[in-house]
Amino acid sequence: MKYTTNKTPMVGEISDYEEEVLLHKVDETKWEGIWNKLVRKYHYMGYESVIGARIKYIITIGAYIVGAISFCSAAYHLGPRDEYIGWDEETRKQMLAHLVNNNRFLLLPWVSIRNLATRVLSLSLQRLKKDWEKQYGVTPYMVETFVDTAYYRGTCYKAANWTYLGHTKGYRKIGKTFVYHGQKKAIYVYIIDRQFAKQFKPDTGRLKQFAKERKASNLLNEKRGELTAMLSGIPMWFPSLLKLAGIADNPTEQIKSHFIAHIERYMPFLGRKEHKQHLVTMLQGLLSDLRRKTIEPIAIAFRGVESVRNMTHFMTKCKWDDRKMLIEYQSDLSETIAAEDGMITGDETGIPKKGNASVGVARQYCGSVGKVDNCQVGVMAGYASSKGYGLVDYKLYMPEKWFETDYSAQRIKCGVPSKLKFRTKNKILLDLINNIAASGKFPARYIGVDCAYGNDDDFLDSISDTLIYFADVPSDRRVFTSRPNVSIPVYSGRGRKPTKEKPNFPPLAVKKVAEESSVPYTRVVLGIGAKGPVFAEEKCLPVVEERDGLPGKDIWLYVRKLDNGTIKYALCNAPSNAPIEDIRKPALMRWSIEQCFNECKDYLGMDQYETRSWDSWFRHMLLTLIAHLFIIKLRIAFSSIPSTPSPTPHIDSPVTFEDYLEAHINMQCDEPINHPVIMYKPTNPQQFLTIGLIQKLICSSFAKSGEILEEVNLLLYNSWRAFCSHSVKRMNDEMASLNHV
Repeated sequence: MKYTTNKTPMVGEISDYEEEVLLHKVDETKWEGIWNKLVRKYHYMGYESVIGARIKYIITIGAYIVGAISFCSAAYHLGPRDEYIGWDEETRKQMLAHLVNNNRFLLLPWVSIRNLATRVLSLSLQRLKKDWEKQYGVTPYMVETFVDTAYYRGTCYKAANWTYLGHTKGYRKIGKTFVYHGQKKAIYVYIIDRQFAKQFKPDTGRLKQFAKERKASNLLNEKRGELTAMLSGIPMWFPSLLKLAGIADNPTEQIKSHFIAHIERYMPFLGRKEHKQHLVTMLQGLLSDLRRKTIEPIAIAFRGVESVRNMTHFMTKCKWDDRKMLIEYQSDLSETIAAEDGMITGDETGIPKKGNASVGVARQYCGSVGKVDNCQVGVMAGYASSKGYGLVDYKLYMPEKWFETDYSAQRIKCGVPSKLKFRTKNKILLDLINNIAASGKFPARYIGVDCAYGNDDDFLDSISDTLIYFADVPSDRRVFTSRPNVSIPVYSGRGRKPTKEKPNFPPLAVKKVAEESSVPYTRVVLGIGAKGPVFAEEKCLPVVEERDGLPGKDIWLYVRKLDNGTIKYALCNAPSNAPIEDIRKPALMRWSIEQCFNECKDYLGMDQYETRSWDSWFRHMLLTLIAHLFIIKLRIAFSSIPSTPSPTPHIDSPVTFEDYLEAHINMQCDEPINHPVIMYKPTNPQQFLTIGLIQKLICSSFAKSGEILEEVNLLLYNSWRAFCSHSVKRMNDEMASLNHV
C-alpha cells in the first residue's frame, strides 16, 4: 500500500476509523528518510542523528501517515529512575542495556484523534520488545521517557499506566561531561518484561517515602525559584543574554502596560462593560499558548466555564462596531509600520472546514492543504516596509454557487448581507489594494502578488501607473524576448485574406526564455535570515508582454533559483532604466504576506474558529489582526542594536555574492569593510525576538510564571548558537564550492 501525509484534519474518536492503527519499522530502510523529515519538521525538538541503538516506527491509519515514534538507548545516569529500581552502581552498569528510552513521539499537527496516542504507546511497546531483542540481542525490561512540561502534560503516558518518577535535574551529557541546559522534564517509566516485573518488587514504603521527599524537594525548589525571581528579576543560570542582545530590562514587566496601551484605542467601538472584558479575554486567548483558540477553550481558560455562552454571543450576535474598529486598526498599523518605499501585498489563504454549514464554504482550491478541498477562502491585503509587516484588510470570498436560489436559506442563516453580489477573488483583491493606496495611510511604491493574480492581465492593467508591480507568474506564462515587428501577413492567394496583425516571431514561455538566455545567473545574498545569510541565484531580463498574441508593454522578467533548486518567475513593470536593486527589493518584500499567514495561523489561531456566520468570521479575523499587531509592536519595542558582531557580515539590502564574500574575508582578517550596505554589525535596531519567543514572554506576563524567562533565555541562546553555526557553515560551503569551480 502507498502511504501519504494528507494534511486534511483527522479528528473524532479512534473508534470512528475503520482502518487499523499500524506501526511500520523503518530504521535502515528507505522510509527512514521520511521519518527523519517528519520529526525534524513537526516535532518541537526536531531531530539529529542518534548514535547507537535505535528503532523507529512510522504510524499509519489506512493509507495515511499520522505520526512517528522512536526508541533508543536509555539515559546513562537518571537519579529518580535508579532510586526507583534500587540498583547499586555495579548492577546498574550491568543492567543498563536492558533499559530503553522513548526519545521521540509525534502525532502530526492535523491529527487530533482522541485516545490515538494511548493506542500507539500500547502497540509500540508490544512491537518494541520483539524488535529490540531481534535487532540487538538484548531483552528490554523497562522503557523510560521524558516529558517537557513546558509544552505537554504527559496525559497519554498517564492514561497508558506509565509510572511518574519525578523530574530530571536539567543536565545533558555531552562527551564525558554533563552540561546544565535548564529544561527540567518529567520522567515516566513502564515495565514491559513480565519476568523482570515479577522479580522487581519495589518496597512500597520506600517508594512512598521517595515520592514524598521528591515532592517536598520540588516544592522547596519552586519556592526558592519564585523568591529568587522576585529578588533578582533575571534568570539564574544565564543572566546576561537578554542584556547582551540589547534588552536591558525585564520585558515581562513592560508587556502589561504595552497591552493596555494597545487595546484601549479599540474600547470605544464596544458597547457594554462586559463586551470590553470579552475583547480583552479573546485577545489574551489568541496571544496565549493554548493549543486550541476557539471561543470555548479561551473562555474556560481565562474567565471560567460559565462565560462560554456569553463569549460566543459576543463574537456572533452582540452589537459592536467592528467596521469602525477595523478602520482604527488600520490607522494603528499605519502609525506602527508605514514608511516610504513600502509594498502593498496581496494573496489568499484557505481554511479547511468540515460540512457545508459555514458561510462561504465550498469545494475549492485550498493552499493550506495544497489541493481542492472543502474550505473557506479569505482574500487579504498586507503591507511591508523597513519597519515591519502586517495584514491591512480582508474579505471572505463567496463562491458563485452561494448566490444561487438553492442557497437562499443558507445565506439568511449565516447572516450574509442581502445586497452582496458575486465578485471574483481577483476583483476583491484589486478593490482592497486600490482602497489601501487611496487611503493615504500606507505609502507604497510597490505592489506584490502571487501567480493567481500575476497571471491576470486585467488585474495588472488595473493597478495604478504610479505603482510598480512585482507579480509571480507560472513557468508557462508567455512573453516576447524583444519587441517584434507587427504586420498583417502577406496574402498567399489561398483561403481568407488576413486582416489581423501578427508578430514576426512567436512569444515563448518564461521558463524557456530563462533557459535559452545567454545572461548568466548572478549569485546574490538576499538578506540575513534566522540561519544566517540567504543565498540565491538570479537573472533579470528585459522582455515584452504578450497580449492576445501581440506585444504589449516593456517589462522585466525576474528569475530566482533557490538553494533547493526551485525556480521562481516574476514580471515587474519597473522602468527600463531601473537599477537591479529596484527589482531585488520587491522580490524580497513580496513574501511578507506569507509570513503573516504563517504567524497568524501557527501562533494566533487565525484558522481556529467554530462559528459559522458572516459577522463572526469577520470579527475573528479582526481580533487575530489586532493580536498580531500587538506582536509587531513588541518586536519593535524590544528591538536593539547587538553589542557584538555575528560570524558573518550584516546587510540591510541584497548584494552580490562577490561583494559579500570580499566583506566576509575582510571580517575574518579584522580588516575594514568598504561597502555602503555591508557592515560588521547592524547600525539600526534589529528585531531579535521571534513571534514564538514574544508569545512566551506574553504568557509569562499574563500567567506570572517566572520560569518562562529562563526558557526564553535558553531558546534565544540556542537560536544565537544555531545562527552562528549556520552562518559559518553556509559561508564555508560557498567558499568550498568556489574552490571546486
